[in-house]
Amino acid sequence: MDGEILDAVTEWGTRPVSDGVSGLYELADESFSGAVTDGTAWAFVLNGRFVGVFDGDIDDFEDASLTAHTAPDLSLPLLYAMQARGGEVRGQYYSNDTPLSEIDDTLSSGNFVGYVELSENVLSGDYYVVYYGGRSLPVAYVGNNRRLLTGDEAFERAADEVGIYSVVDADVEVVALPERPGPAPEPDDDSDADDTAVAIAPDADADAEGQADADDTPDSTTGTTNDGADSTAETAGDGDGASTEAASTTEFSELDMTGGASSSDAEEAVDTDEASTEAGEATAELGDDADGEVDADGEVDTDGEADADFSTASETDADGDELDRLRQDLDEARAAKAELEAERDRIAAERDDYREEADRLRERVASLEAEIEQFESDADATPASTLAPDEALAGTNLFVRYEDKADGTLERAAEGRISEAELRDNLRLDYHTEFETDGVRVDGRPFESFLRDTPEHQFALWLLTSVTYDIRRTDTRAELSKLYEAIEEVDRIDLDGEVDVTVGDTEGETESTTVTFDVVFRDKMGNPLFVASFDDSRDPTRAETIRPLLDGARSVSEAVPSFAAAFVVTTSFFDADAMEVAVDATRGGLFSRSSRKSYVKLSRKAGFHLCLVEARDGDFFLTVPEL
Repeated sequence: MDGEILDAVTEWGTRPVSDGVSGLYELADESFSGAVTDGTAWAFVLNGRFVGVFDGDIDDFEDASLTAHTAPDLSLPLLYAMQARGGEVRGQYYSNDTPLSEIDDTLSSGNFVGYVELSENVLSGDYYVVYYGGRSLPVAYVGNNRRLLTGDEAFERAADEVGIYSVVDADVEVVALPERPGPAPEPDDDSDADDTAVAIAPDADADAEGQADADDTPDSTTGTTNDGADSTAETAGDGDGASTEAASTTEFSELDMTGGASSSDAEEAVDTDEASTEAGEATAELGDDADGEVDADGEVDTDGEADADFSTASETDADGDELDRLRQDLDEARAAKAELEAERDRIAAERDDYREEADRLRERVASLEAEIEQFESDADATPASTLAPDEALAGTNLFVRYEDKADGTLERAAEGRISEAELRDNLRLDYHTEFETDGVRVDGRPFESFLRDTPEHQFALWLLTSVTYDIRRTDTRAELSKLYEAIEEVDRIDLDGEVDVTVGDTEGETESTTVTFDVVFRDKMGNPLFVASFDDSRDPTRAETIRPLLDGARSVSEAVPSFAAAFVVTTSFFDADAMEVAVDATRGGLFSRSSRKSYVKLSRKAGFHLCLVEARDGDFFLTVPEL
């Protein structure tokens, strides 16, 4: 049997039950609904009827120790029996095209046997409607804690859901129990007249001699009445052909879905009442033949024995009415109990939800209190020192490092062997400062928090983790080859860095000079690969900002052949004259055949890419060259 069904059934409450076949009849007599197991085989029971045995057969329960699990709702044993037996999917429907209420009317009116399952593409829970005997029994498990809903509430929730539901045709087979253990109970003196009347009820014209013969053979009469539902109904119901046919079959076309007495019990009670009435009439006729006298008013004057027979028949009728009333009271009590249990489960589920919410809020309160304490502690503590932002950046270098080199590096990213997300997760920028960072505050914030939020730090992360993938996605590796190949060589990043260059004049003399940039990217040997200049003004970036960077980058490129690119980063946007400067610088000579994008060519071997970048809300956009 399916593991999910077993998990659900074993969570039901248990009740005591006798072992072996006696326990099965005990459950049947008490109109039990749920599941019973011997540890291996499982049987589902609905109002005392065994509607399916799985992982074994009914004979496995003989002489076995039994465990009974009480179902929280009548629909569950029937549903699980259908699911365990398996069925055929007759159709699948989208709830927006064919509402569940529409198909429910069709299935109920057509005496459909099976169930509707709404679980595909539905995140809030699993919803079912079980159909049998012209009735529908909705049931649902909702939420992460699988809270049970039944009846109208379950159906309304299912009808409001949007998803795909399946109509599954399934059979239900009522399983006959083994023979009840022990000898049949001997009838007492008070029941002899009723049992004998039931046995002879088909022969309403039997004479006194026939009555005497019946009294002389109690064993055969008793055996006839105890032969089971088939022989009893056949003996007692000849006067009503429909009742005889219904009671004489062991295959139940419709199960009692109300939790009350079974249909066979009701028919038995009716047969008993009819037989008792017929017994009283036969006894009256017998007394009239033997000793009765008709008085002047035409009334029959019988002796004390006939009066006793009439009294017995009347008491039997009264007992039958009392039995019906008690059964009705039992049905009402069971229904009330089921409603109270459902309400209890609903309240328990709400309680669990509130407890989870309370725990979450407690954790949040504790976290906020800890933050408040930390802020108060920081406010009370006197910082060891305070640095200006320019001073802090000038004394800071960044280093490209990895959580695990085996998980992904810049080199593997350039080869296309790892994803951008994998590179971001594995790459980190460690920092080294020329000052002690403990207790240092920059611009009113701890140094590390300040550093990670600077445009320089964010730009470095973007250049290392995003540009490679942007170039690959746009298939511009050839046009930006020098930039693309240099990214994987970056090992160190200087903030407010300097580059020493040596340049020669036209007379062959050399001169050493130092060029300063906001950010300098270097390889392991310290050679500059990229430089960047930042404009954090809210005004548009003009040509005056770009020209100094171009002059410095040209000096570096002439001195260091590996120099690959110069970046201008603005938090605003580039004015038209700035764009013209960039175009003029990268246009090349009259006969230039270079296919490189935005490339400042200085000589056959010297040159670099000029890139204009706009920074907004922590993101960076490459304006020139346009990818």
